[in-house]
This record gives sequence, C-alpha cells and structure tokens, in this order.
Amino acid sequence: MIPIPKTGDYMVMQCLSALLVLVNGLLIAVNSGPVQAQGDVRHGVILQYHHVSDSAPASTRVTPKAFRRHMEILKEDGFNVWPLARLVAFLQQDKALPDKTVVITIDDAYLDVYQNAAPILNEFGYPFTLFVSTDPVDQKLRGFMSWDQLRELQKQGAQLANHTQSHLHLLRKLEGESESEWLARIEGELKQSEARIAEETGANWKYFAYPYGEVNERLLKKIQEWGFLGFGQQSGAVDKALLNSGIAPRFPFNEHYVDEKAFRLKAASLPLPIAKESSEPIVWSKPAKPQLKLTLTAVNGALTCFASDQGEINVVKTADKEFTIQSDTAIPVGRSRYNCTMPVAGQQGRYHWYSKTWIRKRDDGSWYRE
Repeated sequence: MIPIPKTGDYMVMQCLSALLVLVNGLLIAVNSGPVQAQGDVRHGVILQYHHVSDSAPASTRVTPKAFRRHMEILKEDGFNVWPLARLVAFLQQDKALPDKTVVITIDDAYLDVYQNAAPILNEFGYPFTLFVSTDPVDQKLRGFMSWDQLRELQKQGAQLANHTQSHLHLLRKLEGESESEWLARIEGELKQSEARIAEETGANWKYFAYPYGEVNERLLKKIQEWGFLGFGQQSGAVDKALLNSGIAPRFPFNEHYVDEKAFRLKAASLPLPIAKESSEPIVWSKPAKPQLKLTLTAVNGALTCFASDQGEINVVKTADKEFTIQSDTAIPVGRSRYNCTMPVAGQQGRYHWYSKTWIRKRDDGSWYRE
C-alpha cells in the first residue's frame, strides 16, 4: 500500500457571529453579519479523496457513508459538479462559470474507489478525475485497480491523469545523485507514467498530482517546463492564477475531516484575491518560522491565518492591502501549512481561502519518516 499523509490543515475564521463549526480539528466562527455584493465567477473548488472504504487507514480514507453524504450535499446545496478538463478550460480562457462549481478528484487508483466510490458517483451522475500511479497497476498489486477497471471507469466518464509511476517522494535525492540526475529521474517518472496511461487508455491530459503534495521551487518550475498542470494537496479554491501556479490547490478529505458543515464551507469557498505573493523557501533543514507576504486586490474583512499544530498566527497589515504572515513558533518537522481566510463580500457565510505549504527536514538535514 502506498502511504498517504494525514491532511492536518488548520483553518480558523474569526468573524462577528457565534455560530461555530468544526473544520480540520478546530472550531471556527462563521460570519452571520452583514456583507457586501460580489462580482462574476471565475473560480472553482477541487475536492480530493484517496480511499473510499470502511477499513483503510483513517488518515487516507472516507467511508462510503461519508462519501455519499458529501455527494448528497453537493446536490442539496445546488453545486455544479464539472469534469476537471472543463474547469481548466474555462479558467484558462477567462470564461465566467456558474457559482459553486466543484470538481471531484481521487488519487492513487485504489480498488475500493472502483468498488465503492464509482457506483455512488455514477448514481449522482458526477464526473471525476482519477490520478493514477501506474506501477501498482502494472504490477497488479493487491488493493489497486487493473487497467481493465480503469478503462471501464473511463467509459463511464472518469478522466485518468498522472500521479507518477511509483508514488515516490519527489524531493528525496538518491545517494550521490546530482541535481541534474535527480531532475532527469523525476522527469522520467512523469513522462513514463503519462505514456503508460496513454498507451492503456488513450488519455493524455498532462494533469499531474504531486504525491504527498511535496514540492520545492526548482521542481515547481520544471513541472511547468515539462508541460504539466500541477495539482497539490493544500486547501483552497482555484482561479486562473492558482491553476497556472504549478501547484493548484485541492481540498483534501479523510476520516478525521468529514464534518458536514466544514465540507459545505470548503466546497463553497473562493480564492483569496491575491495581487502579489512573496515568501521564504518552501523547504527548511533547521527550525524556522517562514514569512509569507501577501498583497490583496481587495480587503473585505479580517484576514485570519492559522498554522498547522499551532492555531492562530500573527498577521500584520504593513500597508494598504499588504499583509505579513508568520508563525509564532517553528514549523514542525514534516509537511505543514499556513491557512488564511477572509469573508466574501456579498455572500454570507462564505470565505476566501488560501493555503501555503512548508516542508521541514530534520535538523541534521535528513528526511522525516512517514
């Protein structure tokens, strides 16, 4: 089994009302006060799942019951469930799309997705994208789909996209491996996986989901140079700029984070209106409190940010629409995030949502274990 990390994002929105919901382990105050009007829609939300099972690890699964309830909420609340390719086309062409448009993505091609998720999705008529790691399929590993099953889902409307061959940690160099050798190896992983998917199914979308959501600045640039649209595991809604950033956000779900109110908030979120971002490096080999600077195009209320395992962190308004965000203590070893929200003007109870990923190695420079 391919290990997938816990998606322990922390998100808090401090507003005027006392209505509370649970989002990724924290109580969140949801604004019920007056808000302002919002313009046309050029954004969407991408949802991310792994296992849909009663028996897989809780950190990587949602139960079929919880998954069905998420699909019911999308229908009850009037969401528009689109194929990923359609959302990509609309965003890249700057075309307005319906409000509350979502895309469903599922990583790794686990067999329980074929057995449990696909029938539910077909029942609701919802398209979805499977990001496939091809080695487990080629090797016929237990617990993974076969190419015949993937082709069957494709005929039912699923898009098949790239999740590398072996679901490796992309940033971890082999012993003695140079920078150029490392990049050549990663390029081979992506291109060979893309070729296998095309060979078996005819699909060649060049959409790529990062295993574990791990990336650094060098790899981010290369993914784009190799012609792929990259999709991460950090939360938030997506617009054209974020889609083309090399690591478009997706909201990850697992058994710890399936609360219905939280799901509604995430699915109905909007991108934070960022005009400019600057930040310190993604990857650290020592204790660090990375600094993130954001310039927004509009400020509709309080910008509130939280860090993984820390709770609310410091947000300083340094100039008109300019903010500096920094954790109060060092980020933990492993993957962590800063998550920021701001009320949406004109849409009560909805929020702009943005997430920044950080990675910290051990103090001796070695990689953490999963």
